[in-house]
This record gives sequence, structure tokens and C-alpha cells, in this order.
Amino acid sequence: MKLELDKINTNPKTLEEATIVIGQLVNIIIELKRENDSLREQLNNNSNNSSLPPSRDIKKKKKIKAKSDRNRGGQPGHKAWQRKIVPADQVDAVVDCRLAEQCHCGGAIKSRDKVEIHQVFEIPLTKYAVTEYRIYKGCCEACNVSHTGQLPEGVSRKGFGIRAQAMASLLTSKYRLSKRLVQSWFQDVYQMPICLGSVSNVEGTVSQSLKPVHEEVLTAMQAEKIVHIDETGYKECSKNGWAWITSVPAYTCFVLSRSRGKTVAKEMIGDYQGRLFITDRYAVYNWLPDINHQICWAHLKRDFQKISEREGKPGQIGKRLLYIYGQLFGFWKTEYRDELRLSKRQKKRLRYFKNKLLKCLVSGAYCGHKRTERTCENILSLQNSLWHFFENPNIPPTNNHAERQLRPLVISKKLTFGTQSDRGSRFIERIFTVVTSCKQQGRDVFAFITTALQEYFLNKNAPSLAIGP
Repeated sequence: MKLELDKINTNPKTLEEATIVIGQLVNIIIELKRENDSLREQLNNNSNNSSLPPSRDIKKKKKIKAKSDRNRGGQPGHKAWQRKIVPADQVDAVVDCRLAEQCHCGGAIKSRDKVEIHQVFEIPLTKYAVTEYRIYKGCCEACNVSHTGQLPEGVSRKGFGIRAQAMASLLTSKYRLSKRLVQSWFQDVYQMPICLGSVSNVEGTVSQSLKPVHEEVLTAMQAEKIVHIDETGYKECSKNGWAWITSVPAYTCFVLSRSRGKTVAKEMIGDYQGRLFITDRYAVYNWLPDINHQICWAHLKRDFQKISEREGKPGQIGKRLLYIYGQLFGFWKTEYRDELRLSKRQKKRLRYFKNKLLKCLVSGAYCGHKRTERTCENILSLQNSLWHFFENPNIPPTNNHAERQLRPLVISKKLTFGTQSDRGSRFIERIFTVVTSCKQQGRDVFAFITTALQEYFLNKNAPSLAIGP
């Protein structure tokens, strides 16, 4: 822009020169207007019109509400929450609070059959336990061959038991603690000494024990009929990398890669015949045939919202798209959501909404605004991948499931800034696969990792996640 301004004749002497200068200035003004609109649009990005998380939204000042006449705390009529009484066979100690034999008036006190149960939950006093293994060495008197005693089968050479290793791996993943905080946690809770290097080594051991579990889930995922797939940035050694996720209701698989390209997507998906994948509009999924591909409508809604915030004709088209979106999903929720097939009237109604949406997208593709045109053209190219959720009630219209499963890893990434080695990346993808899948199946993740470590040290098959508990 500065070079163009330098070329302008700032002292025109004739009408023709002045006309040329005016034309140049008009072009500069138009270019500045476009740049200003682009920057303003970037400034207005939020979680409703882009892929930014809600935490990146500019927080608006809350309106000061008039003070309520109600008192603080639970209100009359609210549903009470109480701990369930633990069965008698699970109680560790019982203390009988007996009655006095005589009342203050001098009369004898007779006990009733009814007893009030009051249970107090307490954390036991903890200290780490140390088991000492004395390994004897000797020599044969006849042939002078040295002999050494062997550790019992299943005992690790790492210096930490399987429960300690399972707990350390959970603290650095599910509970998002740094290695230094894990070191402090063991010291504060168990008075147990552990160095930072040992925490890292424990992660490596747990990662190896979970390797067959991760491979099993990845293989089983490639046989699922309806799969959610997504990806997010995840650095390794301060270099750009990506965390890929494939998820179904029963389990989830994470894979960390240095690439976000089509090759990784194809490896994650495998054979797509007879299967369907719910994704966003990221271009690496466009190789999937329309019959195997469902586009996420939550992402489309954000695109429509973005268009509606623009000025002039694009804004009008965006508002129209949002209106059609609301009508379409009102119809889906009230008339189809739990149906096995569409009736003739419903099919006619669906064709009506399809035609309205496509007509509006075509208008957007020729509206004169480059970004709006590009977005509408892209959606039109995927139009046959928009409607599968009307053909099968088991197919969701959004990819929200994958984004919910991905969120714990995203939060962990913000706290840890990624991994520092390939070994660290393998640990993250394996441990988060186990943690997320165990949560989906309602399984005890600590018990699962403990079992996996035990089987690993015994050279036995790892427990299964793909077939459930």
C-alpha cells in the first residue's frame, strides 16, 4: 500500500492527471475497506460463528440484576441430595451409641427397636509400603558357574509397584498434574519419595502395557458402522502436531501425528465401505463418497452465523440460512427424531426444506462477497452429505460426540504445552484412549490400568476395551 501511495502524483496540473489520481485513490479506498472488513470480521470471531472455544470469547459485562428477596442457599421445595447408606457388610467399624440406664427424672429408660444410622466417611491414614526382595548370589563348587536368585514372577524392576505406577499415570493424564506436582502429591499424601525422572519412566512403562489395548481399539474402530472423527492441534517438541480422534458410543481412540493430511485420515478410517463418518468440513475428508459421509450441522450453523453478521446482501443471506436451519431442525426434532422412516408427507416436507436451503446457498455463491461465495460453494459441493441423519435415526446430525471426547485432551494440552518426545506422544494417545473409553463404559480406570500392568509384567494378554467389561 505504501508503494502505491508513493506512485501517486500529489500535485496534478491538468484535469486528466487529476482524474487519474482520483481513480488511484478510489482503488486504494476500496482495498482499505476490504482489509478493514476482513480485520473486523476476525476481531468478531467467537464460539458462535467459528471454531474458537467459548473460553476465547470476549466476556461481556454482566447486567446487574435487582437483588432477590430470597435468602441464600437451597430454596424451599428443592430436591435434597444425600449420600446413600453403605450396606452393613461394607462398613469398616461400628460404634454403638447406647442409652443411659436412667432418665434425669429417675425413671428407667426402655430402648426401642428403631435405630438411627449415622455414617461418617473418613480418609484412612496412608503411608507407602515397602517390600524388600533379597536376591541371593552364589557359585557352583563343581563348575564355578555363578548363580543369582530370581524375583517372583510379575515383580517390576522399576522400583515401584503396579498401583503406584497406575496412580502416577492417571495423575499426569486424567487429572492433568505436571510431573513436579505428581512428585509433590506422592510426598504429601503417602510420604513416598519419587523423582521427576521416575515419573517419566513410569509413564513409559504404562505406555508399553497399554500398547496392545490401543492397537485393539484402533482395529475394532475400523469395523464400526457409524464413527465420529475429528482432530485438533497438539505440539511435540514445540513443533506442530495433531491429535486425531475416532469415537463411537462404546469407546474412543486417540492417535497423535505430526501430520494433518489425508494420509493420516485414511489410516484412521481404513475401509469405508458400508460405513458412515460424521466430520466437519475439513477438506481431508472430502475423498469419502457422499454415501459414507455426514457433515456436522453444528459447524454449518456457525458458518451461517458468520455470514449473517456481514453487511449487505451476504448478511441477508446468512439470516435466511439461519432461519431455514431453525425450521429444518424444528421439523427433525418434533416429527422425525425417533421415527424409523419418513412418511410421504414428511418426505415432501424434507424436500421443501432441501430446496429452500440449496436455493439460498446458490444465492450466496453469487452474492459478490468472496468469503461468502467460497463458503456457500463448498457447502454446495457437499450437499449430498448433509441429509443422512434423516435416513437413519442412529446417525446424529452433529459431530458433538467427538468434540466432547476430545475436550479433556484439549484442556490437558493447554496446561502441558504438548509432549517433548515420541515416547511422550505414544503415552498420551494410549492413556487418553483408556481413560476416555473406561468413562464411556462405566469402568474403573485405575483398576483397568492396574490389571494391564500386572498382565504386562506376567507376559500375558492385556485386558480388552473393545468388547466392554
